[in-house]
Amino acid sequence: MNHRLLRAWSSMTGLRWILVLTGLGLMVRVAYVLFVERGDPLSGDGAYYHEAANLLADGLGFTEPYRYLHGGAQEALFVTDPATVPQTANTALPVGHIEPTAGHPPLWVLLLGAFSTLGFTSVTAHQLVGALTGAVGVAAVGWAGRQLDDRLGHRFIGPSAAAIAAVHAGFWLNDGLVMSESLVVPVTAGLVGMAVRTSGDPRVRNVVLLGIVGGLAALTRAELLLALPVLAIPLLTGRHLRGDGPSGVIRFQRYVTVGLVTAAVMGPWVVRNLAVFDEPVWLSNGTGILIAQTNCHDTYYGEKQGSWRFECALPQPLGPEGQAVDESVRDVEYRRRGIDYLTDHPRRFATHVVPKRIGRYWGLYAPINQLQADTLVEGRSFRLSVLGLAQFAVVAALAALGAREVRRLRGPLMLLTTLPIVGTVIAAATMGATRYRVPAEVALVLLASVALASWGERRIIREPATLD
Repeated sequence: MNHRLLRAWSSMTGLRWILVLTGLGLMVRVAYVLFVERGDPLSGDGAYYHEAANLLADGLGFTEPYRYLHGGAQEALFVTDPATVPQTANTALPVGHIEPTAGHPPLWVLLLGAFSTLGFTSVTAHQLVGALTGAVGVAAVGWAGRQLDDRLGHRFIGPSAAAIAAVHAGFWLNDGLVMSESLVVPVTAGLVGMAVRTSGDPRVRNVVLLGIVGGLAALTRAELLLALPVLAIPLLTGRHLRGDGPSGVIRFQRYVTVGLVTAAVMGPWVVRNLAVFDEPVWLSNGTGILIAQTNCHDTYYGEKQGSWRFECALPQPLGPEGQAVDESVRDVEYRRRGIDYLTDHPRRFATHVVPKRIGRYWGLYAPINQLQADTLVEGRSFRLSVLGLAQFAVVAALAALGAREVRRLRGPLMLLTTLPIVGTVIAAATMGATRYRVPAEVALVLLASVALASWGERRIIREPATLD
């Protein structure tokens, strides 16, 4: 970084830099949508979100989009030879079949659906919504960095975080694919930022805000809920406070308040699910089918180890009399299938599958194979995915340096490492995939920004005369 840039970096306020970099992030994302992904057919979860949002805008509620659009044909959508799918009550379902869904948490569908009600129903329109949401993510990551600035006594963590987020392909690649990860970035940044802020200033307002963001995070990506109890621990321990601080009872009340507010935010969705499904559903029905697709012969042996295979969940479960059943009942049966296979192969699971799931998650095992799978299933550009992997390697290296700096300054290292740890555990239990790493990457970007900010400030202190 030359002296002129350092002078400019130092003279502008952190907020101004974050706003400028948010604009840069928006331009990167819009260019990606318009020149790379514009109007391309969506696949995988992106197609689900797009179609579900339009059905919601049409007044059909949260309706399973594949069964509505394809009827029984949806069971064979992703297989090479549809003739291999046995004829059952599921394959006989007509086009236009209406069935409630909680295949994914609802917030991303709700956001897309809001734009659909305004007439923005095309693939390109939803891709641009993704780009706009991604730009909000840049601002949110910058804001979270500013909370670290306040805790660590730095000036440049916020702008540095926004700068990385603006160009980090691991974030913006999802925007043109209409993936929920576009929304995962800002809610994760908000979650971590509020955790950092609340750990240093546990006023009721901040405690309530942490609970609200926690609820929104859970409604975007269910596993983020697992991180919340850990992110709120400073409220319980009181280690952030000087002197004796509040009593243990008050600290416990604050900790519980976070959970109660989170539950209140999630409440309407949970109540709806309990009302419409035959089996209890809290956030989503996706766990069972994921377990089935990731615990089978093809994912324990061969090139798909540590990953998933669609065919492993076929045929779709039926009721005791061969009748079609709702999504929740199917999910229970899917879960049983996957767990049965796991318990029959415990040694293979422990020695091969789990390490390779974690390896795929962190880009360490079969990285090119994983990027090729991302291209095939999600429609990602392979070349841009390679760029994303290279950027991730740099961010991870800087994050290690940033973690050392946070520890040296006695900063909130636990809050910045929670999501990578939770993500690793979830990957070990399910599968490793590039986009599933996004919440962890938000934390890594913040840690990397600490390293960059520390380096920049040392340069300014070392050469004050040049910068005056």
